[in-house]
Amino acid sequence: MKDLHKLDNYDINFINSLIINEIEESIHIDFKASGALTKAEAKRKEVSKDVAAFANSDGGIIIYGISEQNHKAFETSFIDGNIYTKEWLEQIINSTVNRNIEGLKIFPIRYNGNICETIYVVQIPVSLNTPHQSRDKRFYKRYNFESVPMEEYEIRQLYGRKLKSELIIDKYSIRIQELQKFKTKFLFETNILNTGEIPEKDYKVNVYFDNIAEGIDFFWDIKGSGTNYEYTIFNQGKTVKLSNSNLPTIYPNETVNALRFNFVIDNDKIDTLLENLEFRILVFYSNGEDIMIEKFMDIKQKILDRIISLRTNE
Repeated sequence: MKDLHKLDNYDINFINSLIINEIEESIHIDFKASGALTKAEAKRKEVSKDVAAFANSDGGIIIYGISEQNHKAFETSFIDGNIYTKEWLEQIINSTVNRNIEGLKIFPIRYNGNICETIYVVQIPVSLNTPHQSRDKRFYKRYNFESVPMEEYEIRQLYGRKLKSELIIDKYSIRIQELQKFKTKFLFETNILNTGEIPEKDYKVNVYFDNIAEGIDFFWDIKGSGTNYEYTIFNQGKTVKLSNSNLPTIYPNETVNALRFNFVIDNDKIDTLLENLEFRILVFYSNGEDIMIEKFMDIKQKILDRIISLRTNE
């Protein structure tokens, strides 16, 4: 599911869900009651400051037409769309934020089609044209629930901002693939998701199994993504690392099945092995890394119950 500030469209059901679920303001979401849009110079400056702050930070939405209580969506506070039109709001933003914000969108929502009961969702993307200066000649950023002035070094860092990839471990699965007389065969898979804005071609995925003991073996049939599988034993035989490099380019919002292998456990040792076994999944890429650490002990009972169920149905 997309983040709330990155949706393709907004409607009254979206607004109602924010209020019902008491969604909290954050670095990506800001709620403004109807009084935030007036023709007073102070309000124009406030609009300019808030919009510029989102563009200088990680993007987000400002919703004009929802009041907040304790920084949570509280109730609708409609704007008269006859007086404060979408075009008027666009003109305020364009004329008071220095350096136009490419990709900014305004979504007007009319309650029951009534223009007198309007809500505006201003969607501000992450800007590459930073820093953006507001009406008062200052530079702002989002911090928690507020738009706050930036330090000089923060302003300098915004020059030359670039889009980047961001890889995360989307999920993993461990499935019983085959019940044998003396062993149980498992299939381990993990997926990687690119939540960033650009493709990533340089990344590697490692899975570490710790507290290895006799009675467990690893192997794989190369299927799916990547062909460079590696298997390493270290830590006096107590740790096994399985990795896959030379993976295909992963595009924004795309998921890749990055590592897929089997392991078998002797049936007479499965209880004690699962009790102590741990594993770590790491993805390394050009902008950083992500890690997930799990213990088989936490899923041990589910695995044993599944084995009993499969044997009962044989």
